[in-house]
Amino acid sequence: MASSVATCFLLLLATAVALTALVSAWRRPVRVTVYVQEYLGNGTKTTEKVLVRGPGPVNPSLYEPNNLFGDTLVMDDIVTASPDNTSAPIGRVYGTYMVSSMSRPVYVVSFTLLLTTGRYNGSTIVMGGIDDSSAVLEHAVIGGTGALRGAQGHVVGKVVKKYSSPTHVVMELDVYASVPVSWTQAEEAPASPLIVDH
Repeated sequence: MASSVATCFLLLLATAVALTALVSAWRRPVRVTVYVQEYLGNGTKTTEKVLVRGPGPVNPSLYEPNNLFGDTLVMDDIVTASPDNTSAPIGRVYGTYMVSSMSRPVYVVSFTLLLTTGRYNGSTIVMGGIDDSSAVLEHAVIGGTGALRGAQGHVVGKVVKKYSSPTHVVMELDVYASVPVSWTQAEEAPASPLIVDH
């Protein structure tokens, strides 16, 4: 009896591994690095504004004026190919973030990266997660459009301190994702050894 249970378990495990390999074979990796130019404060170049003032209380770990629990900001940040803010724009980041802790520096974020040049011109990557003032932030890639339709993966972000100031923050975003292979590409790919035609 124990032997048949072990055999069934091994068969299920082998099937799961085979299906995982088959599904991953139908996806193409995507690797993109961009730099988000965030302009803070009240100047003419400001790219982030308060959308909703939260009910509070004041979160002591955050700076005024956007330090009330529930404060929600909207962003329209410029995206460049290098951290230097004088480099040519290659897209935008649109989205929102909200103060989501009463005591810690935590924001819930939802944003979309729109690329406007190159191979992915007109395509988007949708991301979400939390920012908690870690040295390295990680967000989930939860979708995409255009050439990035069906994207899945994660994004690693960090502040590029050399180029940042109190009113200008440069974020490096490294996108590690994959997208489904189109049927035309799949037809050109060799058949999986797991599929047997009879």
